Amino acid sequence: MGFSGGLKLLLVSCLAGWFVSCSDPGASVPCPRPDGNFAWKHAVETANIIPRYSGSPGAEKAAARIASVAKSLPGFRVSVDLFRDMTPEGEKTFRNVIAELPGTTEEFLVIGAHYDTKKLASVPRFAGANDSGSGVGALLSMMKAVAEVKHPLPLTLKFVFFDGEEALIEYSEHDGFHGSRRCVAELKRQKQLRNCRAMILLDMVGDRDLCLKLPADTDLFLQTLVVKAAQDLGYAAHVGTGGPVMLDDHTAFVKAGVPAVDLIDFSYGPENLYWHTEADTIDKISAESLGISAAIALKTIWKLMKLEH
Repeated sequence: MGFSGGLKLLLVSCLAGWFVSCSDPGASVPCPRPDGNFAWKHAVETANIIPRYSGSPGAEKAAARIASVAKSLPGFRVSVDLFRDMTPEGEKTFRNVIAELPGTTEEFLVIGAHYDTKKLASVPRFAGANDSGSGVGALLSMMKAVAEVKHPLPLTLKFVFFDGEEALIEYSEHDGFHGSRRCVAELKRQKQLRNCRAMILLDMVGDRDLCLKLPADTDLFLQTLVVKAAQDLGYAAHVGTGGPVMLDDHTAFVKAGVPAVDLIDFSYGPENLYWHTEADTIDKISAESLGISAAIALKTIWKLMKLEH
């Protein structure tokens, strides 16, 4: 991910009216709580696959591991979208892992995180515990939590683990965000994009000193829901607004007109010292932070689906 000075999209959201009308006003389903220790376990196991930059054997191994864990959770339909895309180093193979929990309608939410790491010549053993292991762990813990819900959900939940988020040189049409751009393109090709009601991204969500600063391009209705979700859970101190506009895996969705929010803590260590360095290791993240991030995201989803009153 990176900063963007040019992308200044603030969507005029129709989410509020849509979600009020789409759900059963009589339904009330308590929001489950993701297990931070489960998230931690899978963040660590992902971080232990070194290296896992896109196109490497490690990336293939990480994708296979994510798919295996997802398939072990009841109710999910799991697939791997294998594709090739041009990069500054020529064509590479990428893999998006997609785990769907079917709802009662064709409408769906995308909940995303990337699993690839930055390719750093200076740090051949780059672990990427927070960037990207934390997002993987958080999503899997959310999936485990919703898999245990017995009530049918009004929306399908598409959990997408993106490959190719990191740029080799600099973000451009053929460098970085390969997985998220592919996901949007496939939804368009399948004529499903119109049914995507929102996109929630989790990236760098495991910092022991957790402060999720919502970027300035966040859909305003989603921002309100995230802040309220954090307040309801007692985690208001861990969420802020008015962050910089971020280029990240939510960007392709924003450009396609999908309301999106990027849950990200882009202040990792003193003056962001740990980001993209050998210091991004498992001792810098915590089960508590992962549990908080996953809980806020899942509570936001519950508010979108109007399952709590």
